Amino acid sequence: MSSRTLPRSLRVTSAAIVLALAAVVVIAAVAMQTIPALIMASCVALSAGITSTVLMSEELREFRQKFARDRVRDARLIAEREREHLDVDASFRRAVSERLRASEAEIARLRADLEAGSSQIDELEERLATEQELVAMLGVRPEIDPRIVSPAADAGAADRSDGTGELRSA
Repeated sequence: MSSRTLPRSLRVTSAAIVLALAAVVVIAAVAMQTIPALIMASCVALSAGITSTVLMSEELREFRQKFARDRVRDARLIAEREREHLDVDASFRRAVSERLRASEAEIARLRADLEAGSSQIDELEERLATEQELVAMLGVRPEIDPRIVSPAADAGAADRSDGTGELRSA
């Protein structure tokens, strides 16, 4: 991460200043070249190092805690979105299942209508064959049975396609 995205904290700035002051004291002690000045400079440098280490460790701990809080927040957001996606997926599956059941019911109804129409055609073919045998045997055409023309006349007007008495087409 660049320094532009994360502003420097007071701890980091303080640690840098303490280390810079320790460096100045050490340079001054080396320039003076006396034992007490070198001892004092080494003590100042040691305490500055310890102080800056403590300051930086506190900064790192705080940074890690912020990062951990951000990760927890992101994990909760992801879990919430995942729940929403699962809810949407479940509702989609329910809708598709309902459509599939409706389609299967329609197919079953159409198959039943087809079987009923097929049995009606078989009955009409049998009647036609009987009529053709009678015509062949008698040589004359007998009176047309109204049930052959409109077999639904016996069943009622509800089965007629348009009320004219004609056969329905499949």
